[in-house]
Amino acid sequence: MPLSQQTLKRHHGSIYLHVLASSLLTTILGLGALLAVRIQVQSARLHRDGAEARACAASAIEVGLLCIKQDSSWRTTWPNGAWLENKPLGEGRFSLEGVDPVDGALSDSPYEPVVLTGTGTRGAARHKAQVTLVPVIRPLEALSTCLHGSDLIRINNTRRLTVVGAPLSANGQLTNNGTLDGSAEVDTANPVGAITGTLTAPAPAKPMPVATLITDYASRATSIPYTGDIDKAVLAPGCNPWGPTDPNGLYVLDTGGNALTIRNTRIHGTLIIRAPNKTVTLEGAMHCQNHQSYFPVLLVEGNLVIKCNSADAVLSEAVNATNYNPIGAPYGGAYDTDASDTYPNEIRGLIHAKGTLTLQQTARIVGTIVCEGAITCDGTNTIVHDPGLSACPPNGYRYVDGMAISPGSWKQVVD
Repeated sequence: MPLSQQTLKRHHGSIYLHVLASSLLTTILGLGALLAVRIQVQSARLHRDGAEARACAASAIEVGLLCIKQDSSWRTTWPNGAWLENKPLGEGRFSLEGVDPVDGALSDSPYEPVVLTGTGTRGAARHKAQVTLVPVIRPLEALSTCLHGSDLIRINNTRRLTVVGAPLSANGQLTNNGTLDGSAEVDTANPVGAITGTLTAPAPAKPMPVATLITDYASRATSIPYTGDIDKAVLAPGCNPWGPTDPNGLYVLDTGGNALTIRNTRIHGTLIIRAPNKTVTLEGAMHCQNHQSYFPVLLVEGNLVIKCNSADAVLSEAVNATNYNPIGAPYGGAYDTDASDTYPNEIRGLIHAKGTLTLQQTARIVGTIVCEGAITCDGTNTIVHDPGLSACPPNGYRYVDGMAISPGSWKQVVD
């Protein structure tokens, strides 16, 4: 049966609506696809810019590392703060800053760290990377010896010097008329004499401490008045017979141009003696040891004579009628009020003499001696090396050999 005109009209209208809906859906899908493509393009651009910004930030730090490596004076060349700002790199830009996190002053100490922060940008992307550099600290080579001098070392006829655990060393000549029980590293040796160990000659010269070292130590020490020779005394962080105590056991004595003799005394700290061109003598029984591992035990601006009889005598409270471990000066963590203890007759730690050095009798040292003048061995003396001095060098007897990245410090930072 043929469809009526009205039915045909309804049928045609339905088809039109379907076509219109399909067209609208196709348009929406097309617009959605265009939007998706646009988002993908924008995302790819942001990803590219972000990668470029990260690369620029990392490159900024690499530039900072290069500046430090190539310029030994970088701490004064560069300020504490911005080093480089908004520099072009590829399609991006970078900035770099270096900051001392300890006190905000790069140039005041070579032993402090520095924090490098690199900022990279490209377009709307921004990335910050940061790393901490710490100084690589090396001990002076002299600390790897028992005895090091910048001049002549002489062992007198029939005399014997024993060095244990490390060699004797001299930037000058060894004149051995006696016996060296151990090894030697010297510039020349004449005569060689009797040496039980290895002789290295010529050996490379070893650097000496800076000229101002003793002055620098003295400026931080508690002053002791000069009252003449010292006998049967105790000096420690909590014990000073001549005045106020020093918590670090760091004391300085200026002799006012006089010679000084110290005998039968215990020192638990660091004693700096200023006696230019005069002689400081340690004799009898002495027990000396530093209180802080990063300080020497004895610094002498003058000539030093050590003539302790370590082989036959100890530092005895009974013999000297002196309590050497009173309150404020414990020994081995203990103090008392009696006078019945004894102590090894030896000096432990680092000794530094600016003038000449003479070793007499049977003096025993456990550590290292550094001497800037001529050295004479005129006894039967023993020096036992302390490897702890090289492992943890005292202040002033070390140097900075560049900067290294602190492990685990490389990171991204957010403002």
